[in-house]
Amino acid sequence: MAQRKRLALIDGHALAFRAFFALKDSGLRSSRGEPTYAVYGFAQILLSMIQEQRPEYVAISFDVGRTFRDDMYAEYKAGRAETPEEFHPQMERIQELCRALNLPIYTADGFEADDVIGTLARQATALDVETLILTGDTDSLQLVDGHVRVILANPYGQKTTTTIYDEEKVRERYKGLAPSQLADLRGLKGDTSDNIPGVKGIGEAGAIALLNQFGSVENLYEHLAEAPKRYQKPLDGQREAAVFSKKLATIVCEVPTVQLSLEDSAVHDYDRAAVVRLFQELEFGASSGLLKKLPGGGIGASPEAPAPTSAPAPPAGGVVQQDMFGEALPDSLSAPAPAAPAGPAQLSLFGDVAAPAPAPAAPSRPALGDYRAVTTEAELDALARALEAAPGFAFDTESTGLRPFQSALCGISIAVSPGSAVYVPCGHAEGPQLPAAQVVAALRPFFEDSAKAKYAHNAKFDIEMLLGAGVAVRGLAFDTMIAAALLGKRAGLKDLAFYELGLPDTMTPIEELIGRGSKQISFDKVPVALATPYAAADADMTLRLVRALEPQLAEHERLADLFRRLELPLVDVLVKMEQAGIGLDKPYMEALGLRLGERIGEIEQEIYGIAERPFNINSSDQLSDVLFGKIGLPTKGVPLTAKTKKYSITADVLEQLRAEDTSGICERILEYRQLSKLKSTYVDALPDMVNPATGRVHTSYNQVGAATGRLSSLDPNLQNIPVRTQEGREIRRGFVAAPGHQFIAADYSQIELRVLAYITKDASLVKAFQEGQDIHAATAAQLFGVPIKEVNKDQRRIAKTTIFGIVYGISAFGLAQRTELSRTEAQSMIDGIFARFPGIRQYISETLESGQANGYVSTLFGRRREMRDLQTKGPRRAAAEREAINAPIQGSAADIMKIAMVELSHALDNHGLRARLLLQVHDELILEAPDDEVETVKQLVREVMEHAYELKWTDDDGQEQQVPLGVDVEVGPNWEEMA
Repeated sequence: MAQRKRLALIDGHALAFRAFFALKDSGLRSSRGEPTYAVYGFAQILLSMIQEQRPEYVAISFDVGRTFRDDMYAEYKAGRAETPEEFHPQMERIQELCRALNLPIYTADGFEADDVIGTLARQATALDVETLILTGDTDSLQLVDGHVRVILANPYGQKTTTTIYDEEKVRERYKGLAPSQLADLRGLKGDTSDNIPGVKGIGEAGAIALLNQFGSVENLYEHLAEAPKRYQKPLDGQREAAVFSKKLATIVCEVPTVQLSLEDSAVHDYDRAAVVRLFQELEFGASSGLLKKLPGGGIGASPEAPAPTSAPAPPAGGVVQQDMFGEALPDSLSAPAPAAPAGPAQLSLFGDVAAPAPAPAAPSRPALGDYRAVTTEAELDALARALEAAPGFAFDTESTGLRPFQSALCGISIAVSPGSAVYVPCGHAEGPQLPAAQVVAALRPFFEDSAKAKYAHNAKFDIEMLLGAGVAVRGLAFDTMIAAALLGKRAGLKDLAFYELGLPDTMTPIEELIGRGSKQISFDKVPVALATPYAAADADMTLRLVRALEPQLAEHERLADLFRRLELPLVDVLVKMEQAGIGLDKPYMEALGLRLGERIGEIEQEIYGIAERPFNINSSDQLSDVLFGKIGLPTKGVPLTAKTKKYSITADVLEQLRAEDTSGICERILEYRQLSKLKSTYVDALPDMVNPATGRVHTSYNQVGAATGRLSSLDPNLQNIPVRTQEGREIRRGFVAAPGHQFIAADYSQIELRVLAYITKDASLVKAFQEGQDIHAATAAQLFGVPIKEVNKDQRRIAKTTIFGIVYGISAFGLAQRTELSRTEAQSMIDGIFARFPGIRQYISETLESGQANGYVSTLFGRRREMRDLQTKGPRRAAAEREAINAPIQGSAADIMKIAMVELSHALDNHGLRARLLLQVHDELILEAPDDEVETVKQLVREVMEHAYELKWTDDDGQEQQVPLGVDVEVGPNWEEMA
């Protein structure tokens, strides 16, 4: 017997609301600020269903307004909150997606989408077609029968995103009730979400028990005397309400104006290009996986690369965007030569040599340009001639790994004009290729020619790979990753290229070539024929992106200035730092690991002693049993995990429980976790990360990882080693200077508060820094009403916490938690700070006003942080306000640090010193200097950092004012022992 064909019916509004509320905390938006999270969630669920269930027919229904239920009952759905303002524009995009997918939309005036879907499902059954209903609303479960199943989108955070309900599954969920009884269930228990009254005093458990006994509301009232006595009183006199509620809850399956057309609903050709364009407008990139889920048979898209998308649109309402501050970068920061045009010149990479046919691409994925491999001397000569004639070129490298100073070069890709590129393999395990030495010798002159513009995406990595091969890249003119980040775009090359260039398809993901997990191979094992289109596309897309992003940067003059005069020069500084690495005393770290292991073992035994049994301390379930069962700690206020719905035993929870814990177990668990993390993350891991060739540890700095503009460190992260704990200090002691050298640590003193003083121009704050006061002690003296010499450590700590808390937008409740003050005392501290420094309150007010008007806040030098949530009334606004208050301060301090790094690197070179920058950790720089240069470098570092940017202005009386930058400089043989 032939399998029946299948119709999928989509409840558009229910699915959209489920996606909206499931993903609203993600805050997903395009770089233009358009909210996209509901559209993304809707597309994921819809396309996944089509991909997995493979229905022959698909149709969708949306609610269209007032229905017969509103006429029956004026209070129907009256309890629902007003639809959030960000839902409507996303619903418009969802409907746009449905039209682009050529899905027929069925609606009916006076009826809900449920009714339309019920009608279509019954008509499909009559045509012997199986029906699947995709929804986020359990109401549709009453439609389930032998011909109809419901796919219910689950709340976000559950292990499975959807659950398929047949009759058996419905009975399982509702403890024996058939789908046809679910309207009766709501007739008895009511429904708060739709404001269906039901019978007061009858809950779900009671309603299910009654319906399992009597079958329906009507039969129950026919035999009310037979009902259990505990239910008779609430049921008595409520028949009319129960029957009325059931009618409200019953889905109509005979809507007169709805007629199913299987021909119109057939999954057939649709405008795939229109869907792709919509995803690109919404900036759903390659990593979203949505394109892979699109049903086959679309009418395709033009193979030519479309023109790049335009610059970000101005905010809604025509508000003119205006940065909060207008500071200029120091004149000493010189910009590199402007980027040579990336087009329209069409220089041939292949010359007049008979080039081989284009290499085959990965299966089923068309090439996005003319991509070829350079594998002969003649082809290499032709490439050299093309580079000689070109004003600039884009480049990319392929390597055996992601750690540049420990990975081998596999090949170099180059593009001199959009639409074509070559890949020069030189380190593959097999396949046609030239020796690496020959390739490097031929290409080195062009890479080292500073007059020839270079373009790259994440240039730092590629520069370091080429440096390892003996090529010093000069003349970096554009980094598309950094430019994208400054413009507020997601900075991955493949995502960026897809939505910014309007590609007809996504670029090949690396996993298609090297695999995943245990079966993953390194790139040198990839055949040259497959590596070529993948690698060449990276260079080609980088070149195309220069053309797309450069005009957008030019529209924001201050961002363009930051890009050219600060961020691009910083790339070379970071390359030098990462190449230098830092020394590690491996024997010391190994001994420290043993000591920490012994201490962790001791703490384990102490915890077992309190619990009176051994257990897995790392198991949340077992820990919950001990804390809330054996110890008897209160569970009030302890959150549940989203997935398992069990108690979440986080550090914050343990801190909260510690106040109630007389056993001491919470304190020991906190110590156990801290020591275990330090041991595994640093003490055990760092010795294995020493580069065998250099004997040093080489961290990697990310210029675009932090929203505030701060640098982040990874692989290993050397910025998160605790500085205040004994164990953190012991770890730092393991980082040692080379023989005959010393470390020089230069730390900006209270730079964020100094920036705050400059921005606010608050007289008291400025005066404190001008007079060299201990700002926290002076503040504590005023807050606590004591002479400054009598301020104790605890009072100073509270004053410091309050000041920084205000800068981070803290509330009285939050301050009370951090200081052990009462909320009244905490509010008094906050009020005292505002009274002492009134400029801070004004800064907060003006920052939030500017952020709300523009949708972003900015640093002194124009770096922007998107703050679209300031323009909403949603729950994310409070968090956005805290971030908006802090971002200009922290971001400006980060910019000043970057200025100092660039200036200091130049100063070391100009003075011919052998000292070198090694690390940047928030407000601190670590240098390594030969013993005979230490005093000179100390003075130079202080001079450069204190004058990296002059926080000067002229006051209302015409007097020049300045908040001095303070720098503490120390010297020592290791990172911890400094004097």
